[in-house]
Amino acid sequence: MDMYFDIEVAYTDPKYLELMKLGRKTPDPHPSNCKIITIQYQLLKDDGTPKGPLRIFREWDSSEEQIIRKIATMIHPQRKWEFIPVGHNIYFDLGMLRERASLYGINYPAWFIYNDLPSIDIKHICVGMNAFKLKDSGLDKFSGKETSGLNVPVWYQEKEYGKIIDYIEKEAKEFIEFYRKLKETLPLFRQQHGFCKD
Repeated sequence: MDMYFDIEVAYTDPKYLELMKLGRKTPDPHPSNCKIITIQYQLLKDDGTPKGPLRIFREWDSSEEQIIRKIATMIHPQRKWEFIPVGHNIYFDLGMLRERASLYGINYPAWFIYNDLPSIDIKHICVGMNAFKLKDSGLDKFSGKETSGLNVPVWYQEKEYGKIIDYIEKEAKEFIEFYRKLKETLPLFRQQHGFCKD
């Protein structure tokens, strides 16, 4: 089953947040300097529209370990076709999940995450739509998504959880609407250019 899937992370070292507030460069998010603060997913219909509500696991309601354990019951090697992650730059989310899960004794083989697990990543479609240039090919350039989420770690540090949830809900809505349009339009492109074979 296709599932919109995303995570949000926050830096584990407060010094990076101080740098962010001062507008200075911070390290790229990595499992060694970040933790997962939310995991969100939503079941999708064949046409890309929502089939169920958006579910959000929040670290601040329990712990990082607990939310990872919840999603690990769904993203599982024995049931890989029951949860097919759909997202933008999905391997960041899955890679972060894999590395952070290992801290709690949940071990996803790299081959499972990067090869065996069926997934749909629209990142490369966005790059193609941007004349195959990586710069400016983020989801915010192709949808009504207002920002990239750089403020999420700051909101987390300041306990402005409502802002994080609002961001997540808007991002999910915008992603799903864009994904629906891709599912509707790209098969037509294939037909128009004669790529269909009987």
